[in-house]
Amino acid sequence: MALTKVGTEQTAEATLHASGSASLDIVASVRIEAETRRVLYALATPEYMEAWLHLPGVERIDCHAEQRSYDKFRIDMICSGARQGSIRGACRLSRPNRVTYLWESDQDGSLTRSLVEIYLYGGPDHWTLKLKHSGLSSKRESEWYSRMWERSLDKLSRVFGGIGAVPMSENTVVKDEDPHGGPLSCHCD
Repeated sequence: MALTKVGTEQTAEATLHASGSASLDIVASVRIEAETRRVLYALATPEYMEAWLHLPGVERIDCHAEQRSYDKFRIDMICSGARQGSIRGACRLSRPNRVTYLWESDQDGSLTRSLVEIYLYGGPDHWTLKLKHSGLSSKRESEWYSRMWERSLDKLSRVFGGIGAVPMSENTVVKDEDPHGGPLSCHCD
């Protein structure tokens, strides 16, 4: 997806792209109007991640802090009322305005690890959130995560009142597929 501007504001949809064949990295940004601590809390707390994370083809998600660890979490993917897979992660607040996720999922029998870096620029109540998801193993996986981040960042912006967010077009068609082929079967565990 090419980088484009929508009016004077950019949306997650407008700024999300998977960078060429040399790299499967995902880069995205969205404008958020909220206090720093509220944004960081939403990004780093599993219970609040449920409010804004949107995984393509998954009916709902349950985010849980892992026992005996304040920085590790598990995202359970729920389809047809049953857990169909999980993504495990660790969250680090490494600078005042930087959040890093270490993602780990078992896809098609092989363990996949990737890195999500989120930076907040601006302040104190006006932020541009910039995200980079790197270490993805296939184009299909990159496309699936591109859809996930597009929808999730749009939803995150709306959670904070939608100020400055331009909603996705009603005509936007996003096909839900598994990152490894075919219709999403909700397997990552």
